[in-house]
Amino acid sequence: GGGGGGGGAAGAVGAPGLGPDGSPSLPTMRPAQAAPVPKGGGSAADGQPGPMPGMMQGLDKAALGGQAAGGQAAAPGVTPADRGLLIDAIMPAGAELMALTSPPESVVERIHLVFNNVSMQNLDSKTAETRGVLEPEYLPWFGNYLVVKRISTQPNFHQLYLAFMLKLDLPPLLKAVLSSVFHNVSKLLASTKITTSTSERSLLKNLGSWLGQMTLARNKPILQRKLDVKELLVQGYETGRLIAVTPFVAKIMEGAKESRVFRPPNPWIMSLMGVLRELYDLDDLKMNIKFEIEVLCKHLGLKIDEVPPQRVLCNRLQPRMDKSPDFNLRPSPAAQ
Repeated sequence: GGGGGGGGAAGAVGAPGLGPDGSPSLPTMRPAQAAPVPKGGGSAADGQPGPMPGMMQGLDKAALGGQAAGGQAAAPGVTPADRGLLIDAIMPAGAELMALTSPPESVVERIHLVFNNVSMQNLDSKTAETRGVLEPEYLPWFGNYLVVKRISTQPNFHQLYLAFMLKLDLPPLLKAVLSSVFHNVSKLLASTKITTSTSERSLLKNLGSWLGQMTLARNKPILQRKLDVKELLVQGYETGRLIAVTPFVAKIMEGAKESRVFRPPNPWIMSLMGVLRELYDLDDLKMNIKFEIEVLCKHLGLKIDEVPPQRVLCNRLQPRMDKSPDFNLRPSPAAQ
């Protein structure tokens, strides 16, 4: 059985990143983790929808790909030191978690037991057992449980968990799982520790892999209003977060390798590959980030030097090279 022992060990209460009371909780699901907001800026949490004026300082039209008033493209400035990712621009539809109703403790224990022992061989019996104890109002809780306790920490069992969900055949569950994925992705992207914490980056990468398998691999799109992948890549460049963003995006796109719709030469995939090619060509980009792009090219059957670059970075804010986790620092940085 594939999911037996490993699933149990990683999902046991008290394992890293799991709440001792059995309630789903990723390490970053704390309000204090939001990226710093410049003065005058709002956030999704305070009820101000859409991109916030205060967070757009330095992002004039030229920096966002437009032109200055005189018709001349102004030279983009450098990203403010305290600016994080602008989540509202990356996830315009927001990423609020669905309301969760926890089932009785006896049901929670049954679900734990099912997932500690599920395998490809016993899917029929385990899905029947789950269907027997899960009332419809508990599906949002169950979806969040799957994402937080299993999917984010156990990438080796993604195929098993996807097969389990598809065998259950409950559309509200698929919706609940996606809701939890986008919610936790937004928390991780907004975390102030995402560039320094390998565990947070690992969670993000695992969620990217799952998202690609749940959508692109099944010939389903990732809606731009839910996650603007190109905007995420470009903001990752601006804010020194390519170290986290590139592996996440590469894992999402890897899901396209088996897709009859999204594999190359699909325009959406090739557009993203064009941005990755532009990043790949940057001077002093760290080898581990280049490596992620090379691995993705191999999965998609592409050669990086045959992918035409998008040329979008020249119109955006330039990253701060001092102490950047994305670039090898030169002894004397070249003047911008």
